[in-house]
Amino acid sequence: MPTEAEEHAGLGGSHRILKLKDGKTAGHNEVQLISGLITDPRQVQILDMRYNLLRSQALTPRLSREFIEKLLGET
Repeated sequence: MPTEAEEHAGLGGSHRILKLKDGKTAGHNEVQLISGLITDPRQVQILDMRYNLLRSQALTPRLSREFIEKLLGET
């Protein structure tokens, strides 16, 4: 995520989308002191949309590499 991004889709905490072998999808959400499995299809869809939005807001692989190289040069 660009460090200058004051707002982005990941501010609500860590989450994962789990694609199960039976074809179902579940979500896992983590925030301080709380984590939980999400199976309600509408809530899983919201997490999936947030994940896709977060991906679109993140740095590209090339820019990520440049950012990391810059940080390494500063140490």
